[in-house]
Amino acid sequence: MLSPEEVTALVADMFEKQGRVLSLWQTLADNFYPERSDFTNVRNLGAELSDSTVDSYPILCRRDLGNSFHAMLRSSPGWFNIVQGLGLDPGRDGNMWLQFATQRQLEIFNAEGSGYTRAVKEGDHDYATFGQCVISVEPNRLRNGIVFRNWHLRDCAWTEGEDGRISTVARKWHPTRFDLWRLFGENNPNATLESRITDSAAKKKPYATEEVRHVVLPVEIYGKEEYIEAGYEYVSLMIDVKSKKYIEETPLFHQMYIVPRFQTISGSAYAYSPATVAGLPDARTLQAMTFTLLEAAERYARPPIIATSGVVNGNVDFRPDGVTWVDDEYDERKGSALRTMGQDRGGFPVGSSERGRVYEVMERSFYLNKINLPMLDREMTAYEVQERMKQYRRENLPLFSPVEADYNGQLCNATFNLGMQMGLFGSVQDIPESLRGKDVKFQYESPLTESQNEEKANRLAQTSSMLRDAAELDRGVVDNVDMDTAIQDAIRGINSPESWLVPPEVVAERRRMDAAAAQAQAQGAAA
Repeated sequence: MLSPEEVTALVADMFEKQGRVLSLWQTLADNFYPERSDFTNVRNLGAELSDSTVDSYPILCRRDLGNSFHAMLRSSPGWFNIVQGLGLDPGRDGNMWLQFATQRQLEIFNAEGSGYTRAVKEGDHDYATFGQCVISVEPNRLRNGIVFRNWHLRDCAWTEGEDGRISTVARKWHPTRFDLWRLFGENNPNATLESRITDSAAKKKPYATEEVRHVVLPVEIYGKEEYIEAGYEYVSLMIDVKSKKYIEETPLFHQMYIVPRFQTISGSAYAYSPATVAGLPDARTLQAMTFTLLEAAERYARPPIIATSGVVNGNVDFRPDGVTWVDDEYDERKGSALRTMGQDRGGFPVGSSERGRVYEVMERSFYLNKINLPMLDREMTAYEVQERMKQYRRENLPLFSPVEADYNGQLCNATFNLGMQMGLFGSVQDIPESLRGKDVKFQYESPLTESQNEEKANRLAQTSSMLRDAAELDRGVVDNVDMDTAIQDAIRGINSPESWLVPPEVVAERRRMDAAAAQAQAQGAAA
């Protein structure tokens, strides 16, 4: 089993490798995300965040892309659904429990004090700028809910396993003594605090900070046999840097940190943002170009002045209603005592045109020319609108589909797994037999997928129309389509509540009774 000294050395090595990308993150933050520009710089409260920028368009592009992730993928009330795994037929009871679990997880996300909205908003902008973010999913202090927190990339380091997924995550933490005492004090029998962080010490200096390292690593690396035999996959370690002792040791079934990554590169655990990689050269060019154009515009508005030597008495006064004194003996026929220097304005339109071109490149770098819905500039037929939406999905799926699968996928899976362990989805005995021990998956709803889900309903309408036309020639053709299955698939395709669907055995019984009633009516009519 690893000792605290060994784990501390492991963490130090992880942060030594992570330090190589801090300068890049600082540069990206300076150009696109000044609120986060404290990777290598110490920023004081009240400091101007964008004092080094002249043109704010790169910041606006990052803002729009970061906001689009939540608006596109998580803005609808039911932006995900928990559904059965591949090849699993949960039946009506199973589908009803899955819909209950979906609603319950939405309540976990939106619960007061969960921090979910803040965490994903900060994470989205880290993701858009730096290509990754770090969000923790853990029980709250009272263990009656889940809390989500986004952590500064500067304070986090991680490694990648042989399967390409994040393995070990380490985090620098500087909590106050009061927070340490409240989390790991007498009410937490699994934790051990040093004497300087006891009840009395914490109250004397409650806001004095301590240096702590939090590490979540696989149990095979940690090497504690009882955790391995119990089926745990990870272990969470809180280490007091000053004393080099464990504050808390907790086994985990799942990784509590999720690290969504935008564009990964083989051989590196750290990802990149394709938006800022493409936009950084243009952002730098734009700052220099805008500064030059602003300087040129100022010269046109306030052109340089040529003064005749020995004629002007004192300084030239450029203020409104200012007076500049000139020698009264000077003859103006020799030339004006003061005159403006001629300016060639021919280069200004060229510079403005080039800046407009850079704006267009920045929009393309941040996908802003694709994420907006297509404009309907004229009255279109239903077919034209459908084809326009297909084109819109084809252009945006390469951007949002990986985000949906990796980012939302990790977030939803981590929340579901932890919620099941904490009993937030009710008793295990309440889970229908058809779902126990089975895998479930998440299905996401967004403007990109809504049309795909509604496709089943549209195809049912087209099929029904074809059957009506064909039935006029031969009524037997309706037997070629199982309308019961078709209507159930269409209703489920638009995510209608499972309780709306009548169980098949009830439908069969109703049809038997209707058939018997029709037969009795026919016999009565014949008699």
